[in-house]
Amino acid sequence: MGRPVLLLAASVAAALSLAGGGAARPAADPPGGSGWTADAAAFRGQNGAHYVYTCPFYGTADSIWGTDVYTDDSSVCTAAVHAGLITLAGGGSVTIEIRPGQSSYTGSTRNGITSSSYPSWGGSYVLVGATRGDPGVGTGGSDWSATAARFRTFIGARFAYTCPAGGTPANIWGTDIYTDDSSVCTAAAHVGVIRQASGGSVTIEMRDGQASYTGSTRNGITSSSYPQWDASFVVLGTPLGGPGQPPQATATGTVTVNGAPFTGGTVAYNSRGDVTKGALTLTTEAGDLTVTGAGGLVAAFQIVRSSEAGQTVVELRLTGGDFASCTRRLAATGNSKKIRQLWGTASGRFRTRGRYASATVRGTRWLTTDRCDGTLTQVREGRVAVRDFVKQKTVVVSPGQSYLARKR
Repeated sequence: MGRPVLLLAASVAAALSLAGGGAARPAADPPGGSGWTADAAAFRGQNGAHYVYTCPFYGTADSIWGTDVYTDDSSVCTAAVHAGLITLAGGGSVTIEIRPGQSSYTGSTRNGITSSSYPSWGGSYVLVGATRGDPGVGTGGSDWSATAARFRTFIGARFAYTCPAGGTPANIWGTDIYTDDSSVCTAAAHVGVIRQASGGSVTIEMRDGQASYTGSTRNGITSSSYPQWDASFVVLGTPLGGPGQPPQATATGTVTVNGAPFTGGTVAYNSRGDVTKGALTLTTEAGDLTVTGAGGLVAAFQIVRSSEAGQTVVELRLTGGDFASCTRRLAATGNSKKIRQLWGTASGRFRTRGRYASATVRGTRWLTTDRCDGTLTQVREGRVAVRDFVKQKTVVVSPGQSYLARKR
């Protein structure tokens, strides 16, 4: 039925030309079919005619025979994926040209699609054009056990996952590129795009299978190695608090950053925070840290990025408080009045800095208090290296212990 349409279009064009109407636009190629099972067998013998096929998003490959020239009972959409014109995920619009039958058809594997060989067949077609479809970001899963295995044929497609806060990590294989049966949320935590405690939204992109996958430990998550696997995915997005990135932060209670109320977002280095009546959780390139006030005292600080032995250390320098009251006492030395203090709970490389000492941690819970008579460091969990600025020495403080760096 395609040929009469073309003839009618040609007659109309000729009539317009004779009437002085100028050249007519050529008629669009007629539709051939829609869906991933549609073939061209109905148009056998209409050699040279063009037909357009519609290939929906997220298709399922069907049978094809041949390479470059396909038998007319081959799935047109699948042949277009085989030829690299569209993808199973994106689909699109495909134009074919009807050709005579061939004496033989040679099979091959291209772009994840395998075609078969076949002897003589009475009709053929070739692909002459295509427009790729864009499915956007599909829906993945919504828990820490969800994998990407059901999307393995959709190479290049992207899918969004929701990872609840406090999820339980599941098995993953690989580093940066993961087997498609790996837990997506766990892989995202391994990369550092989300944290297990806070969860978040994750987008992945499907990739081809790899010859091998290498395991590693990152951000408290351990992945395993594995040999060859048929499909993979990568996690998109910048790791939270990655090198050069400002810390991500969430707040509870009443918190200010640079004098303005703060509930969440990024916090630039050198900003000033106040958690006297709240708590602030920071995700940085050095790790995770939660700071909070205590006892109603001022709990203000400046966030500073520094380096130690080639590694980033995030330092919180205590600020604020009225030290003038210390001089009104008869004996300032020995006066244990507290002026300001800050609780910290950390996993990573952090330091608090008071007037007379700093406390460097790797993973612990500790309290830094500036008093009239010095800086007191108390350790609840882990071990803290306290640098006494007055005595110019470093003291390691264990859980349940404290150290006072006295003023002169």
